[in-house]
Amino acid sequence: AIHEGYAHDYVLRKVQEQPEQHKAFASREGLIYTQNRRGDGVLCIPRALFKKRSIIELVLDHAHTTLGHLGAQRTSDYVCRWFWW
Repeated sequence: AIHEGYAHDYVLRKVQEQPEQHKAFASREGLIYTQNRRGDGVLCIPRALFKKRSIIELVLDHAHTTLGHLGAQRTSDYVCRWFWW
């Protein structure tokens, strides 16, 4: 879903089409990565749908399920540690 979603995301589609123009991004095995503020590699999540749901929403749901009810800030910190959109 993520790989296919890149075609529907304006920015990430451009990264795929012209990787040499987007040095902040790297492609590995069909997935696009960049670095977060800490310099860690993070997976780029496209603004696209999977089974009528936003992929970003699915990532947030997964984070909430994984972390439980730790609050918005901790959930945000977790998501920013692994993902970018």
